[in-house]
This record gives sequence, structure tokens and C-alpha cells, in this order.
Amino acid sequence: MKGLSLIPVHRMIIRTLLSLSLLLSLCTAGFAQANNNGGNNNGGNNQNGNNQNAGGITIDADGVIAAPFRVTQNSSQLNQRRLQALAAEALPADVNRKSEFRKISLVELEKICQAYQSKNEPLPPEVLYLAGLTRIDYLFVDREHNDLIIAGPAEGFAANAQNRVVGIESGRPPIRLDDLVVAFQSQDRGLVTGCSFDAKPENLAKMNEYIRRTNNASSAATAADRFKTMAQILGMQDVSVTGVPAGSHYARILVEADYMLKRISIGLEPSGLREIKSHLATLRGGGNSTQRWWFTPLYDAFTTTADRDAFQFAGQRLQMMSQEEFVNSAGQRTDAAQTRVSTTKYAQQFTKHFAKLADLHPTFAELQSITDLTVLAALIRRERLDEQIDWRHSLFSTASDYLVPEGNIPKQVPTAMNYKQAGRLMICLVGGGVTINARTVLNQTGFQVSRDTSLEEKQSAVIKRDPQQPARWWWD
Repeated sequence: MKGLSLIPVHRMIIRTLLSLSLLLSLCTAGFAQANNNGGNNNGGNNQNGNNQNAGGITIDADGVIAAPFRVTQNSSQLNQRRLQALAAEALPADVNRKSEFRKISLVELEKICQAYQSKNEPLPPEVLYLAGLTRIDYLFVDREHNDLIIAGPAEGFAANAQNRVVGIESGRPPIRLDDLVVAFQSQDRGLVTGCSFDAKPENLAKMNEYIRRTNNASSAATAADRFKTMAQILGMQDVSVTGVPAGSHYARILVEADYMLKRISIGLEPSGLREIKSHLATLRGGGNSTQRWWFTPLYDAFTTTADRDAFQFAGQRLQMMSQEEFVNSAGQRTDAAQTRVSTTKYAQQFTKHFAKLADLHPTFAELQSITDLTVLAALIRRERLDEQIDWRHSLFSTASDYLVPEGNIPKQVPTAMNYKQAGRLMICLVGGGVTINARTVLNQTGFQVSRDTSLEEKQSAVIKRDPQQPARWWWD
């Protein structure tokens, strides 16, 4: 699940530092005006497809990654006006407004999807993007009306210049219906979801042998040529996805988030924060080992009521982990007894400022969202909340390209590099991963009963309904 992150090589007397990293990005879908050229969907619901060129690099039919372009967030006034115009044209007026506390009925949402599917019609943007919800803060159980309701901040949304759908004010991507469905399906089976980038062991062994044969003093130019040769020896990196359909948007978020981590770490992509420099900029060498980095969930304790019919999510959702490894002559990896300070500090620094990073980089914001959705689905299953309201969520639990269209599956990416002058030791960066074990999150994070009545009062206000009005799938 977790790929390699760092390979320092000692005794090589050189002055150039090479960083090898996987350059991989997901493709995200637009809606309405957004161009779509990926994914098939019943009922002509092509707005929910996976655009193969949105927000990242191209993925060909063989799963090979190519032609990267920068994933950026535009915040200029001109872009803001463009987003506002697109949102005004594509969205209902009540959806296209900011709300600090938008509610969504999961039961009614599924009914809406069933209604559109029965008519063989495409789902509208407000359904595809959950009425602009950008974060899940609450889950409420409405036993009187047999409903489960999620709530959080929301806003209008549109496809930006990179064809990524984002909120018109915050720039954070709204939560997607297909990601919600994938999360339900993964937790129905109790799966751990994640991805990894891995160099082939035989290629790692060949690289180690090449280093052994060229372990002598050299000029900077010769060293640079050797690094390029090493990148060629490592060749294509394998991309693997577990627990979810490999061609789904959920999977591509896993892949792109780890890809962005690598780009920031080796200095190919600025973090946008003064507090986070590239790991490349801070390395000083030393030792002969490898480091791997990966994302895992990070939540504060869940607040609940005495009756466990309301739950509040809290925390930054994700953290970066690190572990040092050794690579032997056969390319096999084993955990080291200790992890070097520089690796641990970088992971801590990345974790400390991850919430700010997510506000700047839509990729990390979407990783937070799919983590929320996965934990939400696991929570519903663990507490048997769906059984309590007799909700079978049969449509959401059934594999269907109507709700979850699939694009090209990322399988391999060529090794790329970055380097700098850094003393007498060489360091190579390779691989990484993401692991979301929602059941472990719930078991280890724990629950605390609300100390006051605020959560109960909020729940009472949410589930209160006018019997004269028809049920809605979302409201403010």
C-alpha cells in the first residue's frame, strides 16, 4: 500500500542531488459547460464522466501517464467572475448561494437518482455535486421520517480554467455523488481503500548494482548523466489502487493527491505556504536507507448524543506518515529500526499545515472529502443507522456506470527527476501512497457524548419538517 519515498546512497562522492518521483495526476470532471471526453454512462449522463484532461495529466487507453500540466487554483477577480457566470447559468438560484449549514437527505438523494435513472435522463449538476456541499460536519438520524441527513458548508460551483469543478467563493471542490456511492460500496464490503506507486524490485536491484559499479568520484556533469541513467533503469513505476474501482474519480483523487505530495516534496510544485518547503530543499544526506511517506486519516474524537442519533465530525481529516526502510541488493524492502529526523520533521510539518494546503490545492481538499465520505459510510455501517431507519440504499450499493462512470485506469508512469547541489551524498525519491482504513479511524478515534444540548438542539431543528410540504433532498 505504501510505496518508497527516499533512497539515500552513501560513499558516492558527488555534489549533485537527484530526486526521482512519480508524476501522476488524476482527471476530474466538469459539468454543464465543462468539456467531457471520458467515461461512458447510461442515460446520456455524460456530465458525470471522468474528463481525462481535467486538472492533471493525460491517461491513455493503456493506462500510461503523459503530458503533465500544472494543477493550479485561479483566484483572480476575472476568474471569479467567470465562475460566477457559469454557476448562474447552470445552477438553480437557491443552490447557487453560500450556506454555512446545508442539509442533504441521503434517502431522498437516492430517490432522486432513481427517478432520473428510470426516465433515462442525465443527473443535473446540483445532484452530481451534492448541492454544493464542500465538507461533512454532521450526520443526523431522523427516525421519525426514516432518514439520514448530512450537513455542512456549501456554495455555488462551476468548472475552473483547469476544468476542475470548484466553489465560486472558496475554490474548494464540492463533494461528488459518485465518490459518495463508491464510499458506500467499499464500506459495504469493509474494504480499506488506497493507492500506491511502486518501483519494480528488479529495477531497484539493477539500480543498486549500477550505483555499486559507478561508486567513484566524478564531475558534476558526469554525476548528472549517471542520475539520468538511474532514472532510465528504474523505468516505469507501477500504479495500484485498492478497495475502489480503479477508473473511478475516487481512485484518481487517491492517485493525484500522492502525486501532488511528490511534486511538492521534490520542488517541482510550490506548496504555496512559507511554512512548507520542499523536502529536497532541507535534505543534507547521510546513511543508506529508504523512506516512505503516505497519507492516513486524522480525526478528533467524534461528538455524539446519548442516544447516538447525531454525530459531529472534527479534525483536519488527514495526516502524513513516514517510515524508514532498507533496500537490499535484490530490491527488497524492510522497515528500519529508526526513522531519520529530517523525514519525521517533514511529515510533521506537512501534517501541521495540511488544512491550509487543502484550502490552496483542490487535490488535497478532494482527498479530505473522499476521506469524510468513507468514514461516513463506515460510521453508518458500524452503528447500523441504515437498519434503524430501514434504508437499504440498494441503488447506491449496486455497481452501475450511471452513478459511477469510469475513465482510463492509471497503471504506469515514467520516473522523473529533480536535482540540486547538496554536498557529497546522493538521495533519490521514489513512490508513495494513501491508505484510508475507515474502520480503524472509528475504533481508534473514539466518541464523546456532547457536554451540552447544542448537538441535540441542532438535530431537533434539522429533522423538524412541515407535514404540508413534500420531502426535499436538500435544504438550508
